[in-house]
Amino acid sequence: MTNIILSGGSGTRLWPISRTLMPKQFVRLFDDRSLFMMSYERNSPLCESTLVVSNEQQYFLALDQLEALGARGVKFLLEPVGRNTAPAIALACLSLKVEEIVFVTPSDHLIRNETAYKNSVLRARELAKQGFLVTFGIKPTEANTGYGYIEASGEDVL
Repeated sequence: MTNIILSGGSGTRLWPISRTLMPKQFVRLFDDRSLFMMSYERNSPLCESTLVVSNEQQYFLALDQLEALGARGVKFLLEPVGRNTAPAIALACLSLKVEEIVFVTPSDHLIRNETAYKNSVLRARELAKQGFLVTFGIKPTEANTGYGYIEASGEDVL
């Protein structure tokens, strides 16, 4: 399984801490670790390889943080212009073998219950090996037009 880490983004939602040249996923807010670093650390034990999708301006930020973690063999796909999530995922998938299971993750999420997360990812990998498309979600605490909603019944998306 290949972890595709999406790490583009302009850093406008957490201004003034996050800026275009230092977006939130690269700001070291947690014991000298960034959300990007935590994403790699969380997912690399669960995957055989990592592909980081980023823009050209953030490449060295990502590279420096991966090197600080001692990460090796991470590949990059650099976008000259951001085109949103779906095109980034599609382009990344085109660079992999057709039969490869991909695990797409953002680089700016804070996940506190890593045991539950790991168990969910391992279950998702089992389902993906059976040919299923898997998505993750959390139960909303309030209505918000800024988010999409997934109606589910157990492991089935309705």
